[in-house]
Order: sequence, then C-alpha cells, then structure tokens
Amino acid sequence: MNRPEVVQFLAQHHWVASIEQLRELKVSKSALAHARRTGRVRSPVQGVVVVPGVELSLEGRALLAQLAAGGPAFVSGPTAGALHGLRSMPTSTIEITIRERRTFVAPPACRVVRTSWLVEERDVVTRDDGIRVASPLRMLFGLASQFNQFRFERAAEDVWHRGMVTPYQAWEYLEEIRRSGRGGVKRMADWLERAALRDRPAQSGLELDLLAIADRAGLPEPQRQHPVRLLSGEVIHLDLAWPRIRFAVEPGHSWWHGGDLGQRRDQARDRACGAVGWHVVRYDEDVRRRPAAAASELRALYLARSQEVEAR
Repeated sequence: MNRPEVVQFLAQHHWVASIEQLRELKVSKSALAHARRTGRVRSPVQGVVVVPGVELSLEGRALLAQLAAGGPAFVSGPTAGALHGLRSMPTSTIEITIRERRTFVAPPACRVVRTSWLVEERDVVTRDDGIRVASPLRMLFGLASQFNQFRFERAAEDVWHRGMVTPYQAWEYLEEIRRSGRGGVKRMADWLERAALRDRPAQSGLELDLLAIADRAGLPEPQRQHPVRLLSGEVIHLDLAWPRIRFAVEPGHSWWHGGDLGQRRDQARDRACGAVGWHVVRYDEDVRRRPAAAASELRALYLARSQEVEAR
C-alpha cells in the first residue's frame, strides 16, 4: 500500500479505489488486510476503500458511489451537472444511474436511478480520474426529468452557453430517445421550441431571473438576445427586448460585482442604444431580493414606454 504507484493512483483518484483496482496494482489480500487493521484504509462500502483523514471532495464521493455500484454505473443528474461545471447544482446527494436489474448497497446520501436504456458511446463519458459521468446530453435530459421548467431552463441555457450542447444537438437527441410517458420529454421540448428562435444562449443566470420577473409582470414575451446595430456599426445583442417599442431589459453590474469599470461599460452601452432609439433599463443582483416590487416597476416602465412610442 505504500508503494509509489499505489499512492499515486489513490491521489489521482480522489483517495478512493475499488478492491479490484488495488489487485490490478498487485496489492495482495494480506497487504490490504494489514492496511485495514492499521487504519491506513477503511471500507465505507463493500468492495471499496478510502484513505482515512481525507475529506472526500464531490469527485471522491461520486467515485465512491460509482465503484460501489460497479458494472456500467455512472454519475448522473445534478451530480453530473456539477461535475460538468454547471451553476447552482445540488451536491449534498450523489446521483448514480445503474442498469434496471442491478442491486447494490449504496453509500449514504446516494440517490440511485435505474434505467433500461443506455448507449454507452452516446450517454457516458469516462474522465481521466476514472469517474464515469453522464454525457452533457444525457445529463441535460436527466435534469429535465427532475427540475421544474424554470430551473431546468436555467441549466439548459448554462449548458448551451458553455458550448457543451447546442439546441440542434438536443433536438436530435430528444428525437432519438423520445418515448411516450418518459419524464422530461415535454419540459425539454418546451425549452427547445423557445431556444429555436435564438442563435445565442442566455448570457447569465440573472438574465433568466429577469425573464421570470417580466413574466410575473404580465408583459408580452420578449425577444431574447435581440440584435441591434449601433451607429458605430457594431452589432450588440439585447438580453430581453420588445422591438415594437424599442424597449429592453439588461442585467447590470452592481458596484460590488462589477465595480466602477463594469458600471461605466453598462452606461456607455446604454447611451449607444439610446442613440439608435432604444430605451434600456438595467437591474443588478439586488432584484433577486425583491422580485414582486421589480415586476410592478418593470410593468410601469413598459407601459410608459408604450405610451411614449404611441404618442409620437
């Protein structure tokens, strides 16, 4: 257990290993038994050992659950989302997907999903650290089956923004795996219908918060990432726009998150929009604390702009 190659393997695999992997590294049964007796390793679940004194990271907990499940098990759902780098993914529980008829003793805080459909090359990615994680498309479909529409679309826009999945790829995947009654189909299709009208994803989570506030205000559905050509010839994209009245809502930099430089950029961009007839209002992260008040205010601003345009 003290050989450099064994220690290196454990370090590269988040201090977690299966008994089978240790045997492939020529660790004998007696050496492993001695390591257990002397407290150099422990077995939180059958067939898997971890190094005591190390607080397992998200990756370590995911690998532990995967190795405990064995076979073609892979990390899925929100856990896969977190491993892919998505924002706001819950990590207190590790989700593992296994074949429908497999059984195993799951470690604590582990959610087991059983599946009867799996195409290994399409649905699973094996990382260098040994973690088998749902592909971005499989992960996205898993989130659609668990999250509500708003929360799912935040994740879907994040996946698109990071260049992991395009709406076209998601459409192809959905058509390939679509089955009557399978959870998540409608939720994913609803997002794709809206995403098809745009060539750019949402640029931030705050943009999606503002979209929800606009909906709460009872405003017509805005165009998202609407292109506007400035006097300079530059084409910018307004996050939420109502072209008929040339009114737009944009996420803004607060002093805390963007400083003076961020605020100056926002102001310069708004002045450039004003020069071509657009009225832009901005909300920063503070809007999340007062969505009802923001919705009332936004509705009043929209109606005032409509009256201004109609009076011309």
